Amino acid sequence: MSKFLSYIKCWGYDLLNVVLPNVCTVCHTPLVDGEDVMCLKCSIDLPRTDLYKFQPNPIHERLVTLTTPIERASSLFWYYKNNEYASLIHDAKYHGRPSVAVKLARMHAIELKKIGFFNDIDIILPVPMHFIKQIMRGYNQAEEVAKGISDVTGLEVGNNLKATRRHTSQTRKGAAQRMINTKGIYKVREAQDLDNKHILLVDDVITTGATLVACIDAVHEVAPTARFSVFSLALTHLI
Repeated sequence: MSKFLSYIKCWGYDLLNVVLPNVCTVCHTPLVDGEDVMCLKCSIDLPRTDLYKFQPNPIHERLVTLTTPIERASSLFWYYKNNEYASLIHDAKYHGRPSVAVKLARMHAIELKKIGFFNDIDIILPVPMHFIKQIMRGYNQAEEVAKGISDVTGLEVGNNLKATRRHTSQTRKGAAQRMINTKGIYKVREAQDLDNKHILLVDDVITTGATLVACIDAVHEVAPTARFSVFSLALTHLI
């Protein structure tokens, strides 16, 4: 019976791919067995940062804060606005495909786990989204990234951070404007649970780092002994 059900499942999957083919998020060619999110070629050509090999690295430079230093930081790939790989972020963020964020996070977490990146991390905190915006989108892409990391590491995903107000889009803002836009927006609940903890802050894309710095400052204000590391799917090139 199990073999029969397995056959039916595979047959159904193949039929679904004929009607609604599972295609590469980057180049849109149909995926074959063993491929997920990206085809093998696009996966090989992914503009990886490989910054996890260097600590500190350019991410640390963007997250300079007067409160506490970043211990470890990594991003999977470089984000270029008009590059075809930007579709990985766009699909995960705007096009109703949170599974893309989960799967990319798993991919990078597997790499990082091998080198001990998650050693002594106590909790994962995704950058929060205002509840109205999250209702409109249907999900918070940073939480999806956190889920992917948790799948690989078994680490708890916390909800201690919350956004107390909506902010305007960061997309066309410079570094100073982004810092102003995020100032005072994040609050912490159950702060006692974060004191003396090593926190992995998670977001989908790091641009100037203003959002993550605002989160760090909010946590440090109420849990001054907390430590921080950072994980994102992508890192923009600043010009």
